Amino acid sequence: MSHIEKESASNALKRHFASRVSNQIRVLLNLWRASLDAGLKVEHLPKLIDECEKLMRQSLRFNIHHQHDQALLILDTLNEAHSQDLISEQQINAIQVNIDQLSKSSLRRSDSQDPQNIPAAKPIILAVSKEYAEKLTQQFNHFGMINIVAHDNEHFYRLQDEYTPSAFITDIHFVREHNGLELMSHFAKLKQSNVPLIFITQEETASIEQRLEAHRAGGIRFFVKPAVNQLIRAVEKYYAPKPEAPHKVLIVDDSRSQAFFCEKALTKAGMETHTITDPLEILIALDEFQPEIIVMDMYMPGCTGTEVAGVIRQQPQYIGVPILFLSGEDNVDIQLNAMSRGGDDFLTKPIKANHLAITVESRARRARVLNNLIAKDSLTGLFNHTYILDKLKQACRQAKEKQQPLSFAMVDIDFFKKINDNYGHPVGDKVILALSLFLKQRLRNSDSIGRYGGEEFAVILTNTDAEQAMAVMNDIREVFSQLDHNADEKEFQVSFSCGICSFNGKNSDHIIEHADQALYEAKKQGRNNVQIYIE
Repeated sequence: MSHIEKESASNALKRHFASRVSNQIRVLLNLWRASLDAGLKVEHLPKLIDECEKLMRQSLRFNIHHQHDQALLILDTLNEAHSQDLISEQQINAIQVNIDQLSKSSLRRSDSQDPQNIPAAKPIILAVSKEYAEKLTQQFNHFGMINIVAHDNEHFYRLQDEYTPSAFITDIHFVREHNGLELMSHFAKLKQSNVPLIFITQEETASIEQRLEAHRAGGIRFFVKPAVNQLIRAVEKYYAPKPEAPHKVLIVDDSRSQAFFCEKALTKAGMETHTITDPLEILIALDEFQPEIIVMDMYMPGCTGTEVAGVIRQQPQYIGVPILFLSGEDNVDIQLNAMSRGGDDFLTKPIKANHLAITVESRARRARVLNNLIAKDSLTGLFNHTYILDKLKQACRQAKEKQQPLSFAMVDIDFFKKINDNYGHPVGDKVILALSLFLKQRLRNSDSIGRYGGEEFAVILTNTDAEQAMAVMNDIREVFSQLDHNADEKEFQVSFSCGICSFNGKNSDHIIEHADQALYEAKKQGRNNVQIYIE
């Protein structure tokens, strides 16, 4: 090998190492952003520490000292916060400064030297025809999703080296017949990638042989001539996934030391806790904290745990909240009696912290799944009619207590009956699904969205006044009206009308009625617009 060839190979190797470190920086940046969006808590720290340590190992291994030093500063602050079981505003600011420095150091030429241009989420890599890629890109952009298009096999490998994708969408006949299957099969063997792989074909049918090859290549879904919204729904849960909210545990124990033990064990395991030492405060705590599970002592001043459990079970909204008794009582008959009177499990003191945490977490996880089945609309996954109304009551109460603005919006798909009449009810359901996904993508985690009924949706916008709500809903309306919907070979577009009413501290009993009146006014104004209720 000549001197020039050796130098070229050396430079290529350096670029490869730099790319590895740059990718790991982006993993850390994405995780940091997602954790901040979820309201950074102590339970997010272990994963951040793990990714930061990976970055340190890679930058040290590849002799990239400035990024190693930046990662070390971040790691020190994360470890300090983790050891204290508390992360302060000062620590968050310190980490953010170093995160910003890492952002700048990982910029590529294509990032235009602007850290804000670094994708906040992992992009979707498309290996499809040029025409279909243009159509997908336009629609993905409407949903705020970033994608990158591969032009050929070589470009595909270069892209997956440069980026950490959230998903692949690959045509089985990418570039040439069966090439997409061969490409992804070879890629899967090389990379052993855990990135979700979705196969498509633009042909009328797919053979069992093609489907088998797609499965063997690691494909999790296979679509024949898919509509764009089908693909959006398929990748949505992988694109910028949001950290799951911690389980909320209410601890009821008159012993402060025992309550502190429980609180520490559960908080360390990533759960959010609220403690009361007076069982007579149970109704207030339930209403304000809205726990997913209750850990309660059996014997307390003023009443027993079984009596408190009986009071809780009198109220329909708390029937599904698991109650775990934690007591020194070792009489099996008494334990069984307590469980027959409203308890779901009985744990005996003393108990190891990890045993308590595992049991509570397991029960809470199961309760969340069941509550989601009860609270969510089966078609859209949004809150159903009953639960969105409950959410609205809670939001009004909290807005009044915190003296914060609150707005409620009613959304109705325009001329929905014509969609069902012209294209059929299955297509109508797809339109409803598309709007539900669009609302979830465009609204904040703190906002609540429900399917009010049929083609009507309800949206609760916290800490938002009427003018702000109008701006948000107008932006969503304008972009949604540009989405393409499919029915066989036809494409059509859909709009919606919206009515908004703001909470004034006194109108909680009439806020739905007034939002509905504003919605009626929007329809009178010709539909495809947003109106605010004026008293």
